[in-house]
Amino acid sequence: MTDEVNLENIDNLPEDAEETSGAAINLDAVSADDADAQTADDVKIDQVEAASPSEDVAEGMAYDAVNAADSAPADEAASVEVDSLDDSVDSSAEGDADAHSDGTTDEAADSADSNEANAEEPEEEDAGAKAVKEFSKSLRTLEGKWYVLHTYSGYEKRVKSNIESRVQSFGLEDTIFQVEVPMEEVEKHTEKGKKVVTRVRVPGYVLIRMYPDENARRIVRETEGVTGFVGPSREPAPLSRKEVVSMMAPMIASQALKEAGDKPAAAKKRTIEVSYKVGDQVTVTDGPFTSMSAVVSDVEPTTQKLTVLVSIFGRDTPVELGFDQVQRLDA
Repeated sequence: MTDEVNLENIDNLPEDAEETSGAAINLDAVSADDADAQTADDVKIDQVEAASPSEDVAEGMAYDAVNAADSAPADEAASVEVDSLDDSVDSSAEGDADAHSDGTTDEAADSADSNEANAEEPEEEDAGAKAVKEFSKSLRTLEGKWYVLHTYSGYEKRVKSNIESRVQSFGLEDTIFQVEVPMEEVEKHTEKGKKVVTRVRVPGYVLIRMYPDENARRIVRETEGVTGFVGPSREPAPLSRKEVVSMMAPMIASQALKEAGDKPAAAKKRTIEVSYKVGDQVTVTDGPFTSMSAVVSDVEPTTQKLTVLVSIFGRDTPVELGFDQVQRLDA
């Protein structure tokens, strides 16, 4: 095909166009026949666009047809272009538009498919989450109902042991099946450092799984340290499965993660407690600001760091200190 001609600058072309472009330019080439051909091409492109999933795909098909015509002999260019457009329409209808120049590279398309697949894949559960889910499923088939016992604070573990002994003594194995004290791990941060302790999650309460047998309830009530069943009336109210899972989940997850050796995940499950909070009045005990009073403005339990405001020349200046570098002032 001939070199492209910018019709907007056609008036600026030299009279001897053959010398400048290397090929004769016939200004009469823009004729009625070419206009009709252009109109026919526009109609064909419209057909491509109508059969395509997007305008970008249609434009790509049109460019493919032009490129095919450029590569063909001059006397076959027109028919090759028409055939290319026809093939594009047919292929698009069959859902093969990806084979055309739609402005998206194969790498980008593969990346989009990969991202979509990853978005659909759920995150893998750790051992703790799996154990909690299994426990929740097991509750559907366990005998009896779960109830809450109220006990003296600090007597929870003793009550559990005493009830289990009385179950054996009175032969209640077929009526009372399980006694649990919900526990949790707590990571405490103080000026003396960090330590992990296991404590009763809900002080003063114990869970018991049993049949609603009045004689068994009487024996449980008479156990040392028990003050009674929890319920809106004299009749104890059983817990829902969701309530049982909620109370037992921290203990079950912690045990499963320890058995799996997943210490980082186990640490994330812990409840974090610090001995300082924002607004506390403290005294700096170490460093260049020793003996100066300060106010806690930020607490970072994981790094055991505090940001305190120290008054320097009448202005509050933030200073980062460790938990062991300050001491709380008694209220």
